[in-house]
Amino acid sequence: MLVFFNLTFEEELDDSGNGFKAVIPRSLVKRALFTCHGHPLSGHAGRSTTLDRAKLLYYWPGMDRDTRIYVKACRHCQQYKPNQHKNYAGPYTPHNMTTPWEVMCIDLMGPKPASRSQFKWILVIID
Repeated sequence: MLVFFNLTFEEELDDSGNGFKAVIPRSLVKRALFTCHGHPLSGHAGRSTTLDRAKLLYYWPGMDRDTRIYVKACRHCQQYKPNQHKNYAGPYTPHNMTTPWEVMCIDLMGPKPASRSQFKWILVIID
């Protein structure tokens, strides 16, 4: 059951978050999400932490979906947080070639500390 009151938060909520929650109209959802995610004191937390913060204070239909979309679209997070989905190359599998030098792999490593012969680079060629 949703109850709409004009009470202050101090009267509605205790420290554990139990009690009445403010029912947010659609027009204030972005402002509520900014308070829980984008405000300088909220630290641009991830989706689940932002949703937990919002659920302590507010209620509106579609909270999960709105929070996921808001956090995913946050410009600050896109610009400054590292990508969590790393693309790793799989192990090298040699290909069966029919003629020599059909495929060549070349790698140049260095500069390395100079050898006695003053070589600093390593050239690796694999056919």
